[in-house]
Amino acid sequence: MTERPPLLTDLVRMVIKMIVGGILVIALVSCGVGVISAAGAGAAGGSSGKDKAPKSDHLYGEEDSENAIMRVNVIGPILSHETGDSGFFSAMAEVTYGYKVKEQLLKAAKNDDIKAVMMFVRTPGGSIVGSEAIHDGVLAVKEAGKPIVAYVDSFSASGGVWSTAAADKIFADYGSVIGSVGVNFGNWMYFDDPVAVDAGLFGGGVETRGGVKTEFLGAGLGKDLGNPWRPLTDRERNLLTASAEFYYDQFVDHVVSNRPVDRGQLVGEYGAMIFADALAKDRGYIDDMKTYQETLAFIADEIGAEGDDWKLVTPPYVKKSPIEELFGATLTALSPRNRADEEKAAACTELKSRPVAMSVQALNAFCGS
Repeated sequence: MTERPPLLTDLVRMVIKMIVGGILVIALVSCGVGVISAAGAGAAGGSSGKDKAPKSDHLYGEEDSENAIMRVNVIGPILSHETGDSGFFSAMAEVTYGYKVKEQLLKAAKNDDIKAVMMFVRTPGGSIVGSEAIHDGVLAVKEAGKPIVAYVDSFSASGGVWSTAAADKIFADYGSVIGSVGVNFGNWMYFDDPVAVDAGLFGGGVETRGGVKTEFLGAGLGKDLGNPWRPLTDRERNLLTASAEFYYDQFVDHVVSNRPVDRGQLVGEYGAMIFADALAKDRGYIDDMKTYQETLAFIADEIGAEGDDWKLVTPPYVKKSPIEELFGATLTALSPRNRADEEKAAACTELKSRPVAMSVQALNAFCGS
C-alpha cells in the first residue's frame, strides 16, 4: 500500500482539526448565548446560582429512582494512562485505562446520588500500574461506605484479579474463567549464532545457525538488554527474575490480604493458572456465580432498594459531548492516519516494556507474538 507523504498527512490532519475547531467555536458561542440567557432568567427569579451535577446516562431499571448504581467498566487490556492524540481521533476500543477508572470511582465515592458501584469486568489483565490505580479507586468507594461489587463477564485474569480483589463481593457469570496470578516481564528474543543479514534469494532476512530463540521472564551494566543479537546473560536473567518475583510477591500478598485464598496453595499449587467459575469459587478467587441480573439484584438489596426501585447508570463525567457524538465517528474515519493502529502500538509498547499482570498468551493475542 502506498502511504501519503508525511507532510501531506500532517496538512490533511491540520485542516480537519481546523474545521472541527470552527464547528466547536460556533457550538460554544451558541451554547454560551443560551447559558447567559438562562443565567439572566435565574438571577431574575432569585436562583442560587449553584451548578447542577451532569446527569448520568440511564442504562437499566427505574429511570426516576433515587437509588443509583453506577456501572464502571474494566474491559480489555489494562493500561495506565491514555496516550497520544485522543478526543475526536481516539479509535481504539476495548481497552481500559486504570487512572481513568480510578477517577470514575473517586467521583462515585464523593457523589451522594450514587449509592453503590458495579464493576463490569472482562479483562485478560495488563499493567501493574493501571491495575493498582483501579484498586485504589475500589478502596475509595469502600471508605465512602458504599457497596462495590465486581461482576465477571467471561474472564478476569491477572490484572483483573489484582484490580478487583478488594471489592466487597466478586461474582462471575456461568462459564467464566478467573485466575492467572503471576507476572510477566517481557519476551526476550535473540538470533542464535547469526551468520548473515539480508540472506536468501529476495533478501530482508537473517540467516542463523541456531534459529530465533526467545525467553519469557518475569540498570549501566546491561544497557543493551533486549538486543536480539545476543542471549541474556546469567546476571541479567537473575536480576530480571528477581524483579518479576518482587512484583509476584506483591501480587500474592495483595490477593491473600483481600480474598480467602491460602497463600501456600496459591504459590505452590494454583500458580498462574486460570480456573472455571466453580473451581475459582472453591479456591477463593470469587464469592459465587451470578448472572448480570442477579448481581444487580444483589447490589440493589445491599443498598436497601425496595422491589424495582433502583437504576443502573454510567459515569456522567465520561459522557461524550453532543459534538463528539455527532462528528466523532466521521472524524475518526477521515483521520489521515490509522488512529486505531497507532494507539494499539502505543498500548503494546507499554505492555511489552514493563512488568505486567497479564499472561503471555493474552499479550500475544492482543499485540501479536
